[in-house]
Amino acid sequence: MLVDDKSRAAVFAKKAGDVLHGVLAAVMAFSLLLMLILVFGNVVMRYVFNSGIMISEEVARMTFVWLIFIGSVLAFRAKQHLAVNMLVVRLPVKQQKVIHIVRQLLILAVLWLLIDGGWAQTVIGLSTVTPVAGVPIAIFSGAVWFCATAMALMILADLYVAIRAPAIPGNASKFLTSYDYVEDV
Repeated sequence: MLVDDKSRAAVFAKKAGDVLHGVLAAVMAFSLLLMLILVFGNVVMRYVFNSGIMISEEVARMTFVWLIFIGSVLAFRAKQHLAVNMLVVRLPVKQQKVIHIVRQLLILAVLWLLIDGGWAQTVIGLSTVTPVAGVPIAIFSGAVWFCATAMALMILADLYVAIRAPAIPGNASKFLTSYDYVEDV
């Protein structure tokens, strides 16, 4: 018997996750477009008009940092991060479940360190600003904090599903941290 994924909370969580995924993908696309415009525009301005857009390097750096961390969150949700499952998939499903839960708890512990450190660095960075844009440096460490927090929430949801899911062959895919093949996605 598979876990009933049709409860209201599960449907709401899935819809909220899909909406957030769409928003983050749109932010990534906007960030990439903004970086392209600023960097390309700055190159053209320097070589053609012998001047430049002073703020372009700082804003491009900020958008690049956020682009990377948002991409990490989206890859984490799609289970596209690096993992080696060749040993785990050969074990009985009950052992896969135990290993998955332990692995997720270890990941959650590391994410807690990133959340704690990212928050501390964000608070420290609020008092320092970038030289040209005047934006607090906290925007960089805020990306770390956001990424770790989003991933931790996904881990908690995954742990909830994994603990509730019976250890039967039909649920084996719920006990994978990543997929080995594109077809599995």
